[in-house]
Amino acid sequence: MFRPLPCFLALRNFTSGSRNRLVSFISLLAILGLVLGVALLIIVVSVMNGFDREMETRILGAVPHIRLFSHEGIDNEARLRETLLEHPNVRAVMPFTRLEGMLTRNGKTRPVEVLGIEPAFSGQFIGQFLPNSLIMKLNQTSGGVVLSTIVAENLSAKAGDRVTLLVPSRSEGGAIHEAPRVAAFTVLGTFATHTTLDQGLMLIHLPEASALVGLNGHPQGMQVKVDQLFQARQTGFQLMNLLPGEFYFSDWLQTHGNLYQAIKMSRNMVSLLVFLIIAIAVFNVISMLMMTVIDKRAEIAILKTQGATGGEIVMTFLAQGFLIGVFGAGLGVLLGTVGAYNITALAHWLESLLGHQLLNSEIYPIDYLPTDIHWADVVMIVMVALGLNFLATLYPAFRAAGTRPAEVLRYE
Repeated sequence: MFRPLPCFLALRNFTSGSRNRLVSFISLLAILGLVLGVALLIIVVSVMNGFDREMETRILGAVPHIRLFSHEGIDNEARLRETLLEHPNVRAVMPFTRLEGMLTRNGKTRPVEVLGIEPAFSGQFIGQFLPNSLIMKLNQTSGGVVLSTIVAENLSAKAGDRVTLLVPSRSEGGAIHEAPRVAAFTVLGTFATHTTLDQGLMLIHLPEASALVGLNGHPQGMQVKVDQLFQARQTGFQLMNLLPGEFYFSDWLQTHGNLYQAIKMSRNMVSLLVFLIIAIAVFNVISMLMMTVIDKRAEIAILKTQGATGGEIVMTFLAQGFLIGVFGAGLGVLLGTVGAYNITALAHWLESLLGHQLLNSEIYPIDYLPTDIHWADVVMIVMVALGLNFLATLYPAFRAAGTRPAEVLRYE
């Protein structure tokens, strides 16, 4: 079988190791460093990709991309909705009324954001996080409220319990009256988005919310979901030109743009830090190959006396470094992908073991650790690792080729 000399020697050196325990130990550290660096980088990039995905699907799935407001309320809701849906970038529209208040039960209080929704149009918005039976109850029951799980837990409220909502009452000039408006509701059930919205969101039927803010049952505005997220602001201005009367709008870039940028920056910074682990592992490969060159100087000198050229010696150590890179990167990819696929379950297991929630939606955008493996990122990580590993083998290879047989074998 045809086996080039450099490949044969590289494979022999890689599989047989060294008689010197120190060299073997340094070789093991170099390979383990490369394995851990590649595996950690794959896991970290997958987690940050998971945050990106959850930002677009879950967080921005619960938050409207555009909110159109009217000071006087909307009295031609159906016609306005049809006008908005004619825009090519608009996917769904839902009337809403939003207000803030204080929810109380049995002496416990919780500040809440009250969102009045029309259940029939909520499927593309917050309604996607509610079971259909609960949406039907909200639509059919007068005086019903749906609480987020965190609000319900803080108030010790469950389905069938009565809660009291206190809403600041404002005059026409905007001043707050001394006596707030008070309304009692029956808890119909709970929901969870697993985002920061769960900290204080409650849902009621749209006419009841509009009555609380004095709009005579008219919705306060329209929530809009678009197909192209990063064209939300441009779409908002275009919709303003289509609408009659005085409207103003806010988009998700105003409410959650900083969060999106923070996730992007964290992804880049964490990836850079873990990338440095691979660089450190590559330096270990340099040390390992240099120790191998020193350990095998006599063998190199004998090969050169038997006719091996400097190029063959260089190729031998380049091939050995390539084998180290392929083995380390391959094992790192295996461990990294297995870890990335199971990191969410592992985080849940740690939470149950420690009795402490690792991610709290009061601080983080979501309360679980997401993951999303992009194979293009895995290929890029492997290519970078192999490229750095190749550069690391150049100096030891040329040092080995520069070995002088006469000096090495003089005292042998």
